[in-house]
Amino acid sequence: MTTQNAVLMLVFNRPDVTEQVFQAVRNARPPRLYVAADGPRPGRSQDEETTAKVREVFKQVDWPCEVHTRFLTENLGCRNAVSSAIDWFFSKEEQGIVLEDDVLPSPAFFSYCDTMLERYKHDERVFSVVGNNLVEPWYQHPESYFFSKVFFVWGWASWRRAWQHYDVNMSAWPNTRLQVNALPYTPNQKLHHAYWDLVFDLTYKKQIATCWDHQWTYAHWLHGALCATPSRNLIRNIGFGIEATHTSVREPVYIERLSVEQNHLLIDDALPAVIDNVAYYQSMAKVVLGVSTLTLIRLGLRRFPVFFVAIKKLSERVRAWQWSGHGR
Repeated sequence: MTTQNAVLMLVFNRPDVTEQVFQAVRNARPPRLYVAADGPRPGRSQDEETTAKVREVFKQVDWPCEVHTRFLTENLGCRNAVSSAIDWFFSKEEQGIVLEDDVLPSPAFFSYCDTMLERYKHDERVFSVVGNNLVEPWYQHPESYFFSKVFFVWGWASWRRAWQHYDVNMSAWPNTRLQVNALPYTPNQKLHHAYWDLVFDLTYKKQIATCWDHQWTYAHWLHGALCATPSRNLIRNIGFGIEATHTSVREPVYIERLSVEQNHLLIDDALPAVIDNVAYYQSMAKVVLGVSTLTLIRLGLRRFPVFFVAIKKLSERVRAWQWSGHGR
């Protein structure tokens, strides 16, 4: 299925997964393709080769398409490279689709995004369109899509009018913090409030240094906005592995059990109510986010950088050992 919207691909140093996602985009034949690539990291000699290979992938564009590139020579890191790339994209496009290098969309994803982007173009209650539904095996929804306060970064789309509310530095945080009524409802509201308050506070203080997406969730909640969410999952993350930045562990259970709607998502003509789907959040919180007291303790360790870095290095060694085959 083709798309009428521009696509932004966010890439770095993984030519294998980038190639797969590019082929999916190639099949969708967007009229404009934006490619934003972070530069090689200092002291990582292999990055010079791998980042160059990634950029070579986009020489395969062979359909009528305007190609815009933003190839950085220096490494900005995930937080600044991604956020500034999306700024760049929406400075040129009124609306569009955003894909990271390890997010493999199904053909149905593009037609779904096209429909949602047009249907809610002027609806200030809706800030984004997400292509993933990671709890489909646990939560079944009768309509073709619904709305949620949960933004999850794997395959999404938005509008310039919404992205203008994004602030990578979360400048409003000290004066606003997080009101309980901003959260999706849950029976254990205090625990969830503590979880999100900690996540946003760590993001604001750059103690989750690589993060750019929590700021976008915060923008949704600060302005009372929602995400259009499909009842069927349309995305698969193919980036799990030791070389990944955020997913350098084995696939979690929710990924192993996840199916991907490939060819068509029948979108209802009737418009669902633009209200938060509480049941979906509760499934996400349990299955994907793992909101719990233990999670709060783990996140809290980021308050102590020296201790956290030591634990992180140990965890990376364990992951490397597991992925080498010894942990199987």
